[in-house]
Amino acid sequence: MNVLEAVLLGLVQGAGEFLPVSSSGHLLLLEKLGVGEEDLFFNICLHLGTLLSVAVCMRKSILSLFRRENRRTLLYIAAACVPTVLFALLFKYLAPALIDGAYLPLGFAVTAVLIFLSEKYAPAQNRFLSVKTSVLTGVFQGIAVLPGISRSGATIAALRFSGVERASAAEFSFLLSIPIITGSALFEGTELALTGGLDGVDVLPLLAGVAAAFLSGCVAIRFFLALVRKRSSLPFAVYTAALAVVSFVVL
Repeated sequence: MNVLEAVLLGLVQGAGEFLPVSSSGHLLLLEKLGVGEEDLFFNICLHLGTLLSVAVCMRKSILSLFRRENRRTLLYIAAACVPTVLFALLFKYLAPALIDGAYLPLGFAVTAVLIFLSEKYAPAQNRFLSVKTSVLTGVFQGIAVLPGISRSGATIAALRFSGVERASAAEFSFLLSIPIITGSALFEGTELALTGGLDGVDVLPLLAGVAAAFLSGCVAIRFFLALVRKRSSLPFAVYTAALAVVSFVVL
């Protein structure tokens, strides 16, 4: 993989992680089109770049979680992580065919439908986060393990269905990405190390990709948080619906 490809994949990963368009779906589609190659270690590092972007852009919100009045949000994050982990392990070990990309067009279509329904049929009355809402969000996040289903799109949709207003839903979704990205990187990195998959790492493309993921992640976070306060996410539904058609043709 050359530096230009690494930068492109990093930009896609950073933007796709936080915009409701599915970073994994985009990376897989690019791979099928001949851009980049299957490289688990590289993908793990890209996710760490996006993790850093959350830590930087959401630092005030992260620090506020440890204040006495906000500690309940930590409980909600933990509650959401439980079903996510269960679904991720279920797909990985019992239904691996679902996550190999064969159903990528369906994944993009699901994302489009979720965004559309959450914008059109979300309850008008705003409600606060709860354990029940967090668990539902975790279930949606677990389903987003499937390529093409956006993690941010799925979690925000679940929160919107539960009556949480757009800006709060987006912020909680981004905070929820921190333990999920961290846990996934540790799990997959350990598994990769034990199987000897860390040999022959090309450092320059790797660093370029991580830097690109960090920068595009920062831009995506700030852009989307500003967007949802004023406008709907329906354009992303149109975009992912179009991607469903494109990926169906390509694959």
